[in-house]
Amino acid sequence: MEQRRLGRTGIEVGIIGLGTEHLPRDRQVMDRVLGMAAEAGASYMDLLYVDAGYWEAFGDLYGARRDKIVAAAHWNSAECHDADESEKSFDNVLAHLGEHAEVGLITMVDTMEGWDGWAQRSLERLIRYREQGRIDAIGLSGHVPDVALKAVEGGQIDVLMFPVNLLGRNEPAEIALRRACAERGVGLVAMKAYHGGMLLRANDQPTGITTNQCLSYVFSLPMVSTAVPGPRSVEEWAATLGYLQSSDEERAYGPVSARLREILKGQCVLCFHCMPCPQEIEIPWVIQHVDWARKGVTEELRKGYAGFTVKASACTDCGLCEERCPYDVAIMDKMHRAMALYGS
Repeated sequence: MEQRRLGRTGIEVGIIGLGTEHLPRDRQVMDRVLGMAAEAGASYMDLLYVDAGYWEAFGDLYGARRDKIVAAAHWNSAECHDADESEKSFDNVLAHLGEHAEVGLITMVDTMEGWDGWAQRSLERLIRYREQGRIDAIGLSGHVPDVALKAVEGGQIDVLMFPVNLLGRNEPAEIALRRACAERGVGLVAMKAYHGGMLLRANDQPTGITTNQCLSYVFSLPMVSTAVPGPRSVEEWAATLGYLQSSDEERAYGPVSARLREILKGQCVLCFHCMPCPQEIEIPWVIQHVDWARKGVTEELRKGYAGFTVKASACTDCGLCEERCPYDVAIMDKMHRAMALYGS
């Protein structure tokens, strides 16, 4: 597998890495996926989970292959921003990784308040870990270009994990962020290469876009060090690794890139062009909860929707969001569907 340098860290990683978020908590599946990764040279692994139970169950599987893993261990979870709790869980993760991780990664910094607040407190502690030799580099993950750009330009992080895929190809804010990573030597780890599967399947139908085309675009960007697709099964992981044997013809992404709006018509892709809403509805997230409920409303979905400050029932059908949407999503219909599914 092609190797690239992880920015100024000097660490070499395979262009395909492994995201572990969606792997089922099944030892047989985990063992097979990790074995395939080691055999293929997919060395960079984004180790999301910090709960003790996960590491007690699967830590030995990582430990057995530690010499083939560039470990990006998460400092915190998306829900926990407490420095003391984060340090306790991080120490536990390190214990299962031989008391050392190549990258200590702060999870999901998506607001300026978060970057200026709890992320700074986390950085102070991770700098200490780096000085002690328990990590080699400090990383951060996020989804908001402006926040990520501030982190990159601040010079405090060595690695950034951020969505990179065909949908952001011509977005000015994402272009500026990628350029800043290149200029400042920040290793760029591409997450969501398939945009959470939306590039492969939209409106509950296959799009015709392939994993090979998605990855080919990501790897065409020289500042990208590695991509970390998150497989849900051995079969999905095999499909990702199939890129290594694919032909130039199979990798050609130009034709689908030129037709993205046509291919994804009617599918919300979380581009946020519909925002802001005059009623302050978080439109993309409401739509996501409608789309996720195609097979029924789960308790988890109901709880997630209940957490929205402003519900779909506040919609006045003004139509501003539909005027802005580049993918012709029937947004007001989605708002009405949300009310039917979740109430007001």
